[in-house]
Amino acid sequence: MATKFSLVGIETISLPEVPLSNPDDGTVIGILGVTYNTDNYGVRVLLSGLIQSLAGAIQRPCLRLIDYGPAPVKWVERFGVEEIDVPLVNLRFSWRLYLPNNIARLLLVACFARLLPKPLRHRWLKRNPWLREMLAARVHVSLAGGDSFSDIYGLRRFFYVVLPQLLVLALNRPLVLVPQTYGPFKTRIARAVARFIFQRATLIYSRDEEGVATARKILGAGDPRIRRSPDLGFTMEPEPVPEGVGARVGRLRRTGPVVGLNVSSLLHMGGYSGNNMFGLRDNYPALIKSILQLLILELGATVILIPHVFGDPESEECELKLLRRLAPAWLVQYPDHMLFVDQVLNHRQIKSLIGQCELFIGSRMHACIGAVSQCVPTLGLAYSSKFAGVLNARETGARVADLRSADRDEVLGVVRSAFAGRESARDRLVQAMPGLKASARQVFQSGPFLGCLPPPVPGRNGRGLIGSPLIPS
Repeated sequence: MATKFSLVGIETISLPEVPLSNPDDGTVIGILGVTYNTDNYGVRVLLSGLIQSLAGAIQRPCLRLIDYGPAPVKWVERFGVEEIDVPLVNLRFSWRLYLPNNIARLLLVACFARLLPKPLRHRWLKRNPWLREMLAARVHVSLAGGDSFSDIYGLRRFFYVVLPQLLVLALNRPLVLVPQTYGPFKTRIARAVARFIFQRATLIYSRDEEGVATARKILGAGDPRIRRSPDLGFTMEPEPVPEGVGARVGRLRRTGPVVGLNVSSLLHMGGYSGNNMFGLRDNYPALIKSILQLLILELGATVILIPHVFGDPESEECELKLLRRLAPAWLVQYPDHMLFVDQVLNHRQIKSLIGQCELFIGSRMHACIGAVSQCVPTLGLAYSSKFAGVLNARETGARVADLRSADRDEVLGVVRSAFAGRESARDRLVQAMPGLKASARQVFQSGPFLGCLPPPVPGRNGRGLIGSPLIPS
């Protein structure tokens, strides 16, 4: 019997076996490279934004997460009054090649099957339930964690991300690379694999101009499959915070300007190496203290501390854990000018909390996207070039302080400027945001993507999950 348990705000049901797709249930779509089973809310934001966009564009999508896991589960995505089941087709990334869902074994089986006559090939492949699920999908879309289609995190992480994409291509199913960051590719093998995937992908969307340039460098400037679209995090809708939290924030907003501050545990501990692996010019913990002092003592703001990565007590990246250590001293130092919500909120509620701020300063990119998408003036404290590319100041007016090159005085100067210009920045966002969100959703409403899908089946009610019309034939 299926059992239920829960991530924060997401119902999870363990399944006794791999789910069996029935194409009559709707359009089967495979999703690669993202999962709910992560403490990094940036990845959850991407997945929820993807699902919400698909539900608004496609009649009765039947979604499957193709990702790694010890057992199949089913997650239930809820937004507004809508509810969508998202089962996990659990692959294994392991040296145990005898496992029937081992990614390397499945890839070898799929490659061997290409040598067989077509009727025999499909009958043989469908004997494996994991391959049967992947063959049932009319198209697979890949997000690669947003920024993991690169070897900057090492070749192991690179192949962890690209092997399911290679499996989709070996099965001769359409692969669409949805808006993400591409590269850099520092090693020859990573460049070769990236070229192989780019050459065979149906569509390639980048969320920044640098990714477009990377794909064009590999494929050629004139390739029509390469397109730019805003990050899918722009499309995820927030969910109200608990009533008690909302009341506390409301009281603060009546006393003066409220600024949200996201403090990164990853940067606070010096990166994964613990030795300033991102090459920040200044000491990050000291910089955060200076920003707090500036906001509260000089600018008269009240600060809400907003984590965007959660985890168990052993997690080094858990920002709630870090704030539980830092906030008590700050609350004593700045009484009545700081709010720390010491509870775990889900990713949609965190976005809602961010939306209550007059200015947001964040070290996590998707926390910044959560602010910009709600027309909150934003300053990103960047540790990589992806901030400037994705937030795109020309489109959003968001400011980025690159901590790799800016010293403390320069960062504090940008904070002062962002605070002073917050009203005009908000006006600009109000004008720009409808177009940006529509552009992000257009990925799945456009002819090139819909061309991967079957025409509508006569006799259905003609409505999608959230009232969208049938796909045009």
